Amino acid sequence: MALRFLDGFDHYAIPADIGKKWTAHNDIGSASGMTLTSGRRAGSNALWIRYYTDYVSLTLDSQPIWILGFACQLSGNDTQDVIRFYDGDGALQAAADLNSSGMIRLYRGATPVAAAASPVPTGSWNYLEFRLSVADAGGVFEARLNEQVIASFTGDTKQTGQAGVSRIQLQGRSGKIAFDDLYICDGTGAANNAYLGDCRVDALLPTGPGTYAEWTPQGVAANWDNVNDAAPDSDATYNHAAAIGARDSYALADLPAVAGPVFGLQLSLCARKDDAGSRMMRGLLRSGGADDEGAAILAPGTDYRFHRQIWETNPATGTAWTQGQINALEAGCKITA
Repeated sequence: MALRFLDGFDHYAIPADIGKKWTAHNDIGSASGMTLTSGRRAGSNALWIRYYTDYVSLTLDSQPIWILGFACQLSGNDTQDVIRFYDGDGALQAAADLNSSGMIRLYRGATPVAAAASPVPTGSWNYLEFRLSVADAGGVFEARLNEQVIASFTGDTKQTGQAGVSRIQLQGRSGKIAFDDLYICDGTGAANNAYLGDCRVDALLPTGPGTYAEWTPQGVAANWDNVNDAAPDSDATYNHAAAIGARDSYALADLPAVAGPVFGLQLSLCARKDDAGSRMMRGLLRSGGADDEGAAILAPGTDYRFHRQIWETNPATGTAWTQGQINALEAGCKITA
């Protein structure tokens, strides 16, 4: 698998629910803290980080190659980092900043290695992408703006004692920056191991019952209606189950009409357990009349968090998703232990 994470910032409250999806974050709060703002499409949201010490970070397994992209809107310019890459010990491997003229600059650790010749425009949405390959020699650190390379370095990209990165951090700026339509890929697998280009990430919420309703509803009589909130409402409405094998599935909203490929589907389950002992669950997809539980077993703790699983291809066909298949999909969950 190469597609590792998606976020369109449309299915949870910010900053209240940041910790449910991201590994760590810092929020100064008050009028200068992070918040939601309008996304780059009508009715969508974006993450607005308004102070330079604030950030959201995601910890994954260590990989030597990472490729990621996001839409960004700058409200002004100052000299601050926009993204940082850390190794497993928390040491800075690489970073990119935007200077006071809006130019992207690339760093190995704190050492500058490349810079763009033209600025990222302010006041409009633009798409930034980065590729980092960590190596003593022949490594690559590159930035693209709207699918055009604007800064690139080839050579020694290994700053720390580890030949990889396991934490990726989106950084705030005093000049303010908003993020939308984020993807993160690693360099493994046969697909999604290179730039995806300017992408959109759409959140599809439950709209009706699916094939299975084996969990017990709490709050509203219909299972699907307990989990269709744009932002999780914790214990106000939810579904619960204890029996191994219990399944719930829901019909989803249709994907907006788009041109181009569907790179993958990320199922985000906001879940917790309510007592001591181990409980395990899997995400559940139903496509073409067949169930697929995915490969990952999810072990929720006692606090609500988003537990993610990604399907890059349709398990019913083994090929890339089509829009029609997404629209006919059911998604849900199953208790496995």
